Order: sequence, then C-alpha cells, then structure tokens
Amino acid sequence: MSSAVLKRRPQLSSKISLLVAIVGLLIVLVVVNLGIKKYETHLATAQKVLLQLAPVDPRSLMQGDYMALDYAISEQIMAAIEQQLAATDNQKQIDTLYNLSQDGLVVIKKDPQGVGHFLRLLDQPKEDPLTLAKDELLLAYRLRHGQLKIATNAFFFEEGQAAAFEQAKYGLFRVNDKGEPLLTHLVNSEFEVIDPKNNSPKPSNK
Repeated sequence: MSSAVLKRRPQLSSKISLLVAIVGLLIVLVVVNLGIKKYETHLATAQKVLLQLAPVDPRSLMQGDYMALDYAISEQIMAAIEQQLAATDNQKQIDTLYNLSQDGLVVIKKDPQGVGHFLRLLDQPKEDPLTLAKDELLLAYRLRHGQLKIATNAFFFEEGQAAAFEQAKYGLFRVNDKGEPLLTHLVNSEFEVIDPKNNSPKPSNK
C-alpha cells in the first residue's frame, strides 16, 4: 500500500468525525428548539389554574435553592383511587394501592379565584368523547409506588430568595387540553404571584 494512501486515511477519518459531530450538534439544536416551541405553545394556549399547596415537613420545605412541594388535591385523588379499588371488593387490589404505578386524569373545577378543586377521576374510555362543563378541566397525574405526583414536587429559585417563597399558598399552573400541567409561579394567600424582584405584586389571574 502506497504512503499516499496511508496519509489520506487519517484525513478521511478526521472529515468523517467532523461530519458526525456537526450532524450530532444539529440534532441537539433541533430537539432543543422543539422543546422550546412546545413550552411556548403550552404557555400561550393552556388555561391558568391554582392548586393549593399541602403542608409539608418544615425541615424539608426549603432545600437550599428549591422548595419542596405537595398539593392538597393529591390526597383527594389518592382517596378517590382507594375508594374506586374498594368498590371492586378485592382486598388484594386495595393492599397493592401503595405499590401501584399508573398515569391518569381527573376532572377539576375552578372557583371564582381560579383555584382548582377535585371533582372525580376520569373513567376512560367510557367517557370518550368527554364533555366538560364551564370552568372544568382535566388534570394529569402520575402514581408511582404509592406516591402521587402532579407536574413537579419542587420549585427552584435563586439563592437568597427563600424567605419570599415561604409565603406560598398555591402553585400557579398552565394546563393544556390534555390535562398536562406546567408549574409557572408560586402564589401567596392574597392571590398575588410571588416575585422577589418585583415590588408591585401581580394578581395570579392576570
């Protein structure tokens, strides 16, 4: 094999590596842009709803730069799931509730302040197509090994802002027509969005 061929091989390998790197970067950029577009669409088209925060252990409430969250509606959803299982008169199913993993939807209704209240579990596909009344919307949940999660169980903030967020009473969500919730802000008892950088609080319904 000639020396010229041997010299061309490393050059070809370098070009292929560069091409692979460029293609990989383009794929990453496309995925990131799609994620941003999905986020922007969610914010622009979804409904606002407040979910009341449930008390949590003060020792675990603040963890440096984030606040641990739980929601009052989570307990109601768990109780409804347990009641649904109990109606089957199958003790084995009830015993396995806290090992159950499932995704589901519930119907909630907003009050005049925009706070969402649990109405019922959604029984699919029996309720397809679904007709919701005024101020009713779907809310998705995930149940994993007895732990029910709605969107996120943590809210992150900048260092030094913990005191402001200790006043939080509600999570402000944008919920799309599929029931997918996106937590955007925390809200105080006066229904004002908590913003440590803004001295003029904004109402949560604006």
